[in-house]
Amino acid sequence: GREIKDLFPKPEVKIGDEMLRIEHLSRTGYFKDVSFNVRAGEIVGLTGLVGAGRTEVVESVCGITNPDEGKVYLEGKEVHIKQPSDAMKEGIILLPEDRQKEGLIMSWGLGRNVTLPIISKYAKSGFNDEKAERELSKKLLEEVDTKAVDIFQPASSLSGGNQQKVVVAKALSQEMKVVIMDEPTKGVDVGAKAEIYQIMGDLAKQGYGIILISSEMPELLGMCDRIYVMSEGRLAGEFTAEEATQERIMASIMQEQNKK
Repeated sequence: GREIKDLFPKPEVKIGDEMLRIEHLSRTGYFKDVSFNVRAGEIVGLTGLVGAGRTEVVESVCGITNPDEGKVYLEGKEVHIKQPSDAMKEGIILLPEDRQKEGLIMSWGLGRNVTLPIISKYAKSGFNDEKAERELSKKLLEEVDTKAVDIFQPASSLSGGNQQKVVVAKALSQEMKVVIMDEPTKGVDVGAKAEIYQIMGDLAKQGYGIILISSEMPELLGMCDRIYVMSEGRLAGEFTAEEATQERIMASIMQEQNKK
């Protein structure tokens, strides 16, 4: 019964310069000739039916797979990303769709999960500076309001929403410019969804470029400044927040499928 704007706490953010641009990215059998961009402070949606190629595109951007052709530009400069560590060094962070298999080590404590990407910063002569590591992980987990007993609690013991917050805290431990969130509210209760949207808005306010991959139309319409639609491995449409409706998005998907 509430209006969409009440459910999605989208802040007013001044959109800055272009952070990430993808030009004519293709990978045989998965997607073809995909081009899009995201600017500082902007939340850009990427949607489409399951199998449209959304996740495969961002995996190629992040070096999990390698595209056959196409270019990736970060802050106007071409970058060559061959593996995930290259993307992380450049400041492109992916929060994967399957947080339990790809986002967390479920048997590990929350603190160690959070600092895992930057563990080398705390290693001195083969030993970890555990005090500094614990302090940072505690601070980041509090920042995203994770409900847990302590940082030693295993990730497997948390609810889906709190597990997702740990994945976000893990991303915050790194130097970020672009944050890609793949179905961040999948399997999460309504209260935790609102908290994740709040975090998303806060990241946009800090000037990060946000890419939100989602199948949930209300989420896209409520949080995104622009929405790209994929169908059959191709871009089928682009809409501003003002232009986007569920009907227009579905029409662009069906139009591309009807070309087959």
